[in-house]
Amino acid sequence: MIKKIVGKNIRYYRIQQGFSQKEVASLVGITPSYWGYLERGQKNPSIELVAIIAEILGVKANLLFVESPAENLPEEFVHCMYMVNSMGNNHIDFILTVIKAYIDLQKEQKKIT
Repeated sequence: MIKKIVGKNIRYYRIQQGFSQKEVASLVGITPSYWGYLERGQKNPSIELVAIIAEILGVKANLLFVESPAENLPEEFVHCMYMVNSMGNNHIDFILTVIKAYIDLQKEQKKIT
């Protein structure tokens, strides 16, 4: 259900930004209890509210609707993926170049041994 996905994501990004529910609810202009309903997936936020929440949390609004395909990945890895996703394209290209070079190096080392 989409409201569960949105709730899980806003909770994740809120925690990543270091906000309490009360702080972020105040910034968004809703009550802390309504924020709690959103995080638990018990209420459907309007598109306008999603846009405000995304702006306050510093993420693109579409990310709040995406179910993570990384459910079984280590939390540290998922955190890194979210951080990379929020970076500019130049940073992402650089990180991908480094990762590809590392993978190529590992492949070469396996061929040698």
